[in-house]
Amino acid sequence: MWGVSELGTEYPPVYRHTAWRMIGYLNALQVADNPVYRERIASGAEYLLSEQQDNGSYLWWCYETHGHPDFDHLLYCTANPGVALLELYKLTGDERFLMGSTRAADWACQHGIARNNNYNSFAVWHLCEHFKVTEDEKCLDAAIYRNREGGFPNQLSNGAWEGHNAWIFYHSIIVRGFAALYGVLPDGHPAKDDLRSPTLKALNHLIEEQQDSGHFRMCFDPEEWQKSREPDSHYRIYNSNDFDPSTLHALVCIQEFTDLDMSNALYGAICSPMPEDLTEQGMNHLAYGVAYRWLAEQSDSSSTSG
Repeated sequence: MWGVSELGTEYPPVYRHTAWRMIGYLNALQVADNPVYRERIASGAEYLLSEQQDNGSYLWWCYETHGHPDFDHLLYCTANPGVALLELYKLTGDERFLMGSTRAADWACQHGIARNNNYNSFAVWHLCEHFKVTEDEKCLDAAIYRNREGGFPNQLSNGAWEGHNAWIFYHSIIVRGFAALYGVLPDGHPAKDDLRSPTLKALNHLIEEQQDSGHFRMCFDPEEWQKSREPDSHYRIYNSNDFDPSTLHALVCIQEFTDLDMSNALYGAICSPMPEDLTEQGMNHLAYGVAYRWLAEQSDSSSTSG
């Protein structure tokens, strides 16, 4: 695990930060071996396995020293470790990690639809990744249903979502869910036909929000942005325009999983000024690790074709 909760040593670190770092390191290992990455992945995996609940979920820790079960928040608390364990299974073949992902996916399949779109989209991402490895139709069916009932709703004509999901990172989490589902659906599948228009609209919004620097406007909704300027807001830390790792990851997923070309926006995000503090959250590790692996593959492809 990495980091200590800002609330104090008696509070556990947030699981997603461990999972995000693991995913980033696992992607980087596909380019070049690194014993430090391997050691950190191994220790992170054992930690995540030890923290998984009997029902396959991961608890939501929020300002208390005991975790909360059975909240919609568990959709994102569980999806991130699920993907990390699945990626490690793909590297090692260790069935313990596949079982961890399976238990997390089984929990997500039976959990209800959250009111918050991005919570559902975290689960869609993991369910689709799990389906690619296991071909478990239950996961695909659950991802289609969760995306239809919990990803699509309330999208605006400009391709965005207002309120809480007006933040570019939440928007991009939804886009990543769209991309993951798009990538596992065969051409001609009704759900894929339904997915194309919302995906295009959401991507057009990303293009509109990208700045000349390659950064993105963090929140397009004036009311939501104004609320974030209040002294007690957790979102007060964000600048009006900034690097966003979730958007970088979503753009890579679009390039890899769909037939939609967002390469200009993707290269702009990769080449944009890096955040000053790369250790603050694990999502930076995930985004740069995935982008590093993707860039290496583009270079290999160019060398082969040349």
